[in-house]
Amino acid sequence: MSRVAPDIPELQRVPEAARSLVYVQALLAANRSPLTWLTGAIAFAAALAVGARLGGTLLGTAGAVLGTIVGAAVAVWGFFTGILPWRARRLLLSVIDQADGGTLDQVREADENVRRMAGAYTRRDGGGRDR
Repeated sequence: MSRVAPDIPELQRVPEAARSLVYVQALLAANRSPLTWLTGAIAFAAALAVGARLGGTLLGTAGAVLGTIVGAAVAVWGFFTGILPWRARRLLLSVIDQADGGTLDQVREADENVRRMAGAYTRRDGGGRDR
């Protein structure tokens, strides 16, 4: 499996060689989506409010400032690890449908050719071991 694209069922019909490209396109589409940014803004505001409230309750004014900073950090982390990948997964099928079917077929064929050539080279070389 590719190192960029997660192992999710939506990517099973995409050739392995093209999964990273398709997933990155879905991430870019999610990044351009106003709904992604609206969801992120709501999560950011909620995290700031909770952090300020809890910090202020526990440690007063200094705690409110510290809680606001921690809340902002948690919100940014949550956006990039939760909200953005979630939206990318929701948009993935439309990105796959927009991809030219011929291009995906060409990538699949090229990937199979490279695997076949590597297998033939390994068999010819005696299993890939140094002599």
